[in-house]
Amino acid sequence: MFIAILEDDPVCLDQLSSLLRTASEQSPQEWRVDNGEKGWQIDSYQNARAFIRGIKRNTYNLVLLDWMLPDMNGPEVLHWMDEYFQSPPPVIMVTNRDAEQDVVEALKAGAEDFVSKPFRSEELIARVLTTLRRHHVGGKHRYEPFSHGELTVSPKEEVISIRGEPVKLTHQEYRLALLLLRNLNHPLSRSYLYETVWGQEESPMSRTLDVHIYRLRRKLDLNAENGWKLSSVYRYGYRLQRLVEE
Repeated sequence: MFIAILEDDPVCLDQLSSLLRTASEQSPQEWRVDNGEKGWQIDSYQNARAFIRGIKRNTYNLVLLDWMLPDMNGPEVLHWMDEYFQSPPPVIMVTNRDAEQDVVEALKAGAEDFVSKPFRSEELIARVLTTLRRHHVGGKHRYEPFSHGELTVSPKEEVISIRGEPVKLTHQEYRLALLLLRNLNHPLSRSYLYETVWGQEESPMSRTLDVHIYRLRRKLDLNAENGWKLSSVYRYGYRLQRLVEE
């Protein structure tokens, strides 16, 4: 699980970070990030400029966003994300502003939820988990089989089949394919893929990810003839797209 916090108040930022890390340590295994026992990775930002640099490099499953920031306001950040990303990550506004018109403005700008300060810790974590579950991140649902076209994924067995025939994949190939298939049409950063699949940061000279992408194209027939497009996103990562309606 990768979560970003954009909050300019250092006290509140530390409070939110500590709360999420505690929740990560106490969460059941099904809510942990897919690469084992690492829990939730929390990245903190105190201004929009730093956040924009970070989200251009990294993939986040959730963003906690303050309204009043030194260089942009929360709705402006939401509008930027909506313009920059085809599928922006879900956002929970955490702010002192709680008038009805503020809630409406935030939701219209793209926020998933709205939490007023001072927030209640258990309620905030419940809203975080609900938002993640709504976007199919973590939880027991991740073990349920799902299909796209002729591909069927069986997470419990860690098997991917084409027209009912299991495909022989290495453990890392399966994990990479699972991430791409669960995030159709959404670009995933190289750093996110390395952290989640291999549990480590990318080496500057490493071609491991690119080699595995090449193998998945071939083994899973991820080509235009079969209704797929697996492409690189310049200076960011990779995106798997479904070219036909299902």
